[in-house]
Amino acid sequence: MANSVLPYWDQNIDLDIAPWVPYGKDYSPVTVNSLCNPTLGGLAGLALEMKSEFLYMRSFQNGSIGTMARQNIIDPVRNSSIELGFTMVFAYSEQLEQSVLRLLHKYPGLMAGLTLCDIWRENVLVDECKVLMLVDEDPFFNETDFIEALYKTFQNAAGRENSNLSFFAEKFGYKRFSISYETDDLLQMRITQALFDLELDATKEVVGPVPELKVPPMPSLK
Repeated sequence: MANSVLPYWDQNIDLDIAPWVPYGKDYSPVTVNSLCNPTLGGLAGLALEMKSEFLYMRSFQNGSIGTMARQNIIDPVRNSSIELGFTMVFAYSEQLEQSVLRLLHKYPGLMAGLTLCDIWRENVLVDECKVLMLVDEDPFFNETDFIEALYKTFQNAAGRENSNLSFFAEKFGYKRFSISYETDDLLQMRITQALFDLELDATKEVVGPVPELKVPPMPSLK
């Protein structure tokens, strides 16, 4: 986290996935996005090349879609509600962050920041991961132009036009997994958190608070 350049959003986000969506071993993390848009599928593939993964997008043109919202890609009727503004979520990697930084100056209203994302299946917490979230509040944000630009940036960063990893991820299954806690002792976990909070407060007195971006008002990421 010390290597991160972007600021942090001021809150975590939740993603609710359908009960039938594969999480632990996924055989279509890329092609499922191609059902919506071939460029989005290519973007998802190149994200894997940069040790990241495209998770979710909410936009005016497409509604709520993505790897973690594939029910809306497969059944567009469920995705008929109007969604203003633009949100895009990727699993974090340094290569991804550097790619996004190169584009921010071209889109003045676009904000980028880091946060934690809890992934839920109904009432069960499936995973928690660090993500990079892009947000633009403009209801007329040109998402088609941005996705094309981001795709070209990913191609330059990955050094290839299309992803090789996506073939193996889909043929043999793309494995996702939760990061285990250091201990199953709840009391010890609470003590560890308390010590961390004390250390964080002491650090803030010296270097100041962590830079944060306020998440704009928007619907739950479902």
